[in-house]
Amino acid sequence: MNNMTIGGVNNQVFVAANLGRIEHFYSTLLGLPVVKRTVHHLDPRLPVITFGFQGFKGEPKRGHTISYIEWNPIFYMMPQTGFVDPKTAVAGVTSPRVGDPKGRWGAGTNHHLALHVPTRNGLLKWKRRLTDQGIHVTGPYNRNYFHAIYLRDPDGAIIEIATTEPGFGHDEAVLGSGFRSQPKENLIGGRDEVLTAAETWPRAVPSITDDFALRGFHHITSISSNAERTEKFFVETVGLRLIKKTDYLDERGGTHYYYACDDDLSPGSVLTFFGLPGYSAGHLGTGLSHHFSLEVENDAALTHEHQRLKRADVKVSDVYDCLYSKLFYFRDPDGHICALSTPTQLTIDEPVEELGTKLCLAPDLEDRRIEIERNMALRPAPVPLPQN
Repeated sequence: MNNMTIGGVNNQVFVAANLGRIEHFYSTLLGLPVVKRTVHHLDPRLPVITFGFQGFKGEPKRGHTISYIEWNPIFYMMPQTGFVDPKTAVAGVTSPRVGDPKGRWGAGTNHHLALHVPTRNGLLKWKRRLTDQGIHVTGPYNRNYFHAIYLRDPDGAIIEIATTEPGFGHDEAVLGSGFRSQPKENLIGGRDEVLTAAETWPRAVPSITDDFALRGFHHITSISSNAERTEKFFVETVGLRLIKKTDYLDERGGTHYYYACDDDLSPGSVLTFFGLPGYSAGHLGTGLSHHFSLEVENDAALTHEHQRLKRADVKVSDVYDCLYSKLFYFRDPDGHICALSTPTQLTIDEPVEELGTKLCLAPDLEDRRIEIERNMALRPAPVPLPQN
């Protein structure tokens, strides 16, 4: 075991067909500020937008960020290996395969990102605000360790909003010490779906106030076809702490395992996996996460973890300097893309008060700025490069 070298979750990256729609969804509807506009570190033809979270008095500010890569071809698939090394990324953008660009979740992909709201009343305010804006919302559901609602981003990625309470410790003294079956009334078939759908905040919520503004991540959930194999990998190889084994509430026979990335179980430090034995593999594309990043303290820790995972026979990418952080990619046993990253430093090329207000490029890309901005504006279909 790695004794918690990993200090938390850093970032989750999704794929979208149109970043303008995504910006409206996060900034206007969810109240999250744009903190960076840039391009992908492996291919500047891929625009990237990043959203952050505001700080609140008396609460520690979290460094979580949500990023979106734009994949805009209408009848071309993104590369199914993802954007994890320069050669395949450039080839995938230059000469993509004809097919549906839409992603599909399954084994080896993310299922949803959960964002954090402190209270259940805040959760109901989100439901009322979003439904009044024409967004379909499911819930609120009692998930035993938190309450939650669910919605989709403009491309179909599942976003959850989840509360702090009641927390992970109310049903066992030693977290992760045994399987904890869920109350029947929380399970599919035992819930009153009509009453759940009817429950909302009684008044319109035209603006986002501090009491229910989103604080950061709550957890990230992915899909495993073999829960025990995934447990062995993330506990024994990656070094996370198993804190809960329980039922998957929305599928009979499924499991739900929770892993902590820090010792405090702070919101946003938890990864979870739905265990769905033999579930079919997912398909990368729009409306789905590309990867999540776990955070280590600094460059030295990143190098240490890179070497350690190599010795453990985990296939890892090179370490990439992504301008705002350094990271490397690896995959879980189902093929889900994961990353380890240093802390994100967004102010290296624009001051705090100007974050997200302009397109930021690495110094070696500045001479291509006109070309990059033209492509972002016109969004042309892929043009195969001549063969050397």
